[in-house]
Formats: sequence, C-alpha cells, structure tokens
Amino acid sequence: MKKLLIITISLILLAGCGALQRYFRSGEVGWALKKAIRDNHKQEVVLKDLTHFNWDEFYVFNPYTSTDEVCKQLGLSSEECKNTIKAESTDDGIMLLVFRNQGKVVHTEMHFRWHGDFTPAPDKPFTPGSAVFLVVAEGKGADGGAWMRLRPKSFEK
Repeated sequence: MKKLLIITISLILLAGCGALQRYFRSGEVGWALKKAIRDNHKQEVVLKDLTHFNWDEFYVFNPYTSTDEVCKQLGLSSEECKNTIKAESTDDGIMLLVFRNQGKVVHTEMHFRWHGDFTPAPDKPFTPGSAVFLVVAEGKGADGGAWMRLRPKSFEK
C-alpha cells in the first residue's frame, strides 16, 4: 500500500512537472508580485517598492524572446551577454525581467506570468517612476483563477 501511494504521488508530480518547474523558477521580484497581487489583492503595484536593489531601468521581455534579441535591446556585447543573460524563455508561461542601474545589469530573473502578466512587453524600459502598474483581471488561467495583467499606469517620456 505504501509503495502504491509513493508511485501515485510520483506520477502526479511528474505530470505537473512543467508547471511546477515554472512556478519554482520565479525569482524574488516575481514572488513579491505574487504576494502583492494574488495574496494581498493589490489593484496597483509600484515595482520599486517590491525590489531590494537599486535600479534605474526595468526591461520586460516576452516569452520566447531569444538571448540574442535581449542582448541587442540591452546593447550588450557578446561577452557581456554570455556573462549576464543566463536564461531564455522557452515557455508561454515565463518571461524575462531585467533590471539595470547606470547601464549595468543588476538583476535578471525568469518571471512566472501567473504571478502577474506584463505581456505584451513594451519596446522601451520602465524607470522607477514609470514602473507603476494597474492590476487588471482578464479572463481565467488554466486552474480557473483570474488571469492578472499588469498594465502601465503611465509611461514617462
């Protein structure tokens, strides 16, 4: 009986492996967004209040954006790119977030869109002043819960 239970649990975990992997790959900003949006039901998110590092530019990259495209947009050399951008989105549910300070990348993470969906990603970066997002429920996720989109409140010029 114990072996059957272990086998059953293992199969359930393997079946959901992709979703679990995406969920646990989310970084500190993604978890802070999840807490603000899903746990605390915030209607507006000020990104600088959710970060614990200094930054002056915030880039969002859509799912499936190649590392080459990311580095081109960030203006990184091949060497800088290889040493800085270590992950690439290969999944609809994940997007890359990049933070820079004075032209240097200070934080990158793969972001689980269920924690707050930034798509479609803008072509230009946000600043701490413009990275203010309205939380808008749009449709349902795979589990039936509301899909939460993050829409820029405004965009500084």
